Amino acid sequence: MKVSIVKQNGEHLIEIGGRLYPPLSFKSFRPNPRNISEFYEAGVRLFSVLSSGIISGLGVPYSRFGESWVGDGEYDFTPVDRQLDMFIENAPEAYFAPMFQLDTRGWYIKKHGVPNSFTHLSQIAGDEDYRRAAADYLRAVVKHCEEKYGDRIYGYFLLGGTTTEWFSDFDYEEPNLIKEAAYRRYMGDDSIRLPSRERLERAGGNFLEASEQDVYDARRFHAELISDLILYFAHELKETVNYQKLVGLYFGYLFELGTPRLHNAGHLDYERVFLSPDIDMISSPSSYAYRSQTDPSGFMVTQKTLWAHDKLYFLEFDHRTHTTPDRLDEPILNEFGNQIYDSRHFPGSESKCKNDDESINLMYRDFLYCQSQGAAMWWFDMFDGWFRSERMMAAVKHMLSLEERLRGADKSSVAEVAIFAEGESMYHVRKSSPIASTVLCGLRRLLASTGVPYDIYSISDAALPAVREYKLYIFVNQYDLSEHTKRCIDENCREGKTLLWLYAPDYMKRGGCSVERVSDIVGMRVVESGCAHGDIVYDGRSFASPADDPYLSVDDSSARPLAHWQDGKFAAAEKQCCGVKNIYFCGMLPPRELLRRIFDESGITSYSDRPDVYVYVNRAFIGVYNATESDAESESNVIIKVGRNGVYHDLIGGGEFVSVDGHLSLPRRKLRAYMLVTDD
Repeated sequence: MKVSIVKQNGEHLIEIGGRLYPPLSFKSFRPNPRNISEFYEAGVRLFSVLSSGIISGLGVPYSRFGESWVGDGEYDFTPVDRQLDMFIENAPEAYFAPMFQLDTRGWYIKKHGVPNSFTHLSQIAGDEDYRRAAADYLRAVVKHCEEKYGDRIYGYFLLGGTTTEWFSDFDYEEPNLIKEAAYRRYMGDDSIRLPSRERLERAGGNFLEASEQDVYDARRFHAELISDLILYFAHELKETVNYQKLVGLYFGYLFELGTPRLHNAGHLDYERVFLSPDIDMISSPSSYAYRSQTDPSGFMVTQKTLWAHDKLYFLEFDHRTHTTPDRLDEPILNEFGNQIYDSRHFPGSESKCKNDDESINLMYRDFLYCQSQGAAMWWFDMFDGWFRSERMMAAVKHMLSLEERLRGADKSSVAEVAIFAEGESMYHVRKSSPIASTVLCGLRRLLASTGVPYDIYSISDAALPAVREYKLYIFVNQYDLSEHTKRCIDENCREGKTLLWLYAPDYMKRGGCSVERVSDIVGMRVVESGCAHGDIVYDGRSFASPADDPYLSVDDSSARPLAHWQDGKFAAAEKQCCGVKNIYFCGMLPPRELLRRIFDESGITSYSDRPDVYVYVNRAFIGVYNATESDAESESNVIIKVGRNGVYHDLIGGGEFVSVDGHLSLPRRKLRAYMLVTDD
């Protein structure tokens, strides 16, 4: 049975045996007849099925069905069969994506004396014996599934590393004997050694110095080692299914991990994984930084990279709903399976939703974001009962009906702003730097507060002809630009466009830094100082800005100043050159007010002036999430700028709203989400 991803009217669908299915799915660590039936009866037809005998970070097994990899070359597929049979019985017309964990088992660690890949992935990722053993298991279990259930399986997910998300957090990039041997092969030098943890974590300015080339090399190796392992397994799986089924994993959390975890986890080489022909699907949870009623939605990954290359991105909705238990009432085990507690507090339950209204608000908010971006989504009923209320399940059913209703409509992007970010340049960034947390983690909230739709790409996507359609480009963390990328930017992001450069574009290269390269890229003279310039001053207000070396400012009399540093030097400036408007902001992230001004002066469409009213828009609908909290009479309604007069129908809460002078007034209500469409 051939399965493929089909792009249709601005969204991705999964084609299974000639029929199209919306990528709205279900996953659970504790699947059972009841929760499977609940989601199946709501209309879900795609289900993830996790099979593993490993103890999770919470101290309970990922699956109660038991282990299938029981020894060297020894497998027992009874647990796999029992679980798949249960899913098929309770979801008789559904299709499934088994998820197999490829980590070292307890018996393997004891027998072979190797590190635990669940906690120290990078320290064993280069071990050829482990790679072969795990690949043998993967091929065997997939062959079994294909022979017995192949006509019911649409794809497979590869799980590994900490929390099954291919993290290597707990080894902190530290060396060990296996990793040292892999590093020598990587560098082609039998005498070379990995730097110590102390050297890898040395504090200083934002960027590594020329004398720290060994740290740069080791950091790159650390990330590529994990990507190599993933791609090895993915290729083995694709070969096993003869390229007939989809392959996915959790990976590439560029906007989530922050400092220093982004370096430790090993996700910086994500683009190679995303663009591999052996990878079809990427998943991540909904951002943990955006989980309250007043937050926007946010992806952890460069979702438009996946979209542009016909890959499916699944947002995992694992918010703590009001029915999430406060305690995990199961025996809590150590990594060897020995019980240490009778139960434990469930992380995040202290901030869970208070009632149906709050849970449903977050469900619709993330649904709107996914639908506006052409992204997929699954509801993660982690330990059973997280969606067990009549209203929540009615909301799931309604979301499925909304997707079906709008499937024939054009859901393509209306964004006029393209964001370019990357992992590659972060090899130059010191672990102690605030860049990952301030720039990458903070970017999404800043953008959401502007009321402007945007698409987030990786820097390699600057080569795509499609990026020519945008009006404004924001280059977020391009600290080391290749000549190829510069040519792509020149070809695709020029003539009548606005380019906004943040902080230190092209400042770093192998062998040293150069402020002259920054000047060349941004088209105006930039200078470096020996001390911090203080806060950002814009429109008479001061805004705090993280201060670490290098301290940059604009010193160009032909540039138009937009903001100043506290010491009077230019912190942001604009300069026209060859029909292009270059704007350079010397700090890490500009204040919202300055960014809105840049958008307005560049002719960018904004749908909301309020920083707490979030919009999720494509050509088919205008999604609105009203996060305002004020009860003041003057703020009881929010104004959305729709651009034209007409009647707008809300497909979520019901009701009609008439726009006047291109403005739509929406009442503040318990159900914060709107999905607005017109008759045409």
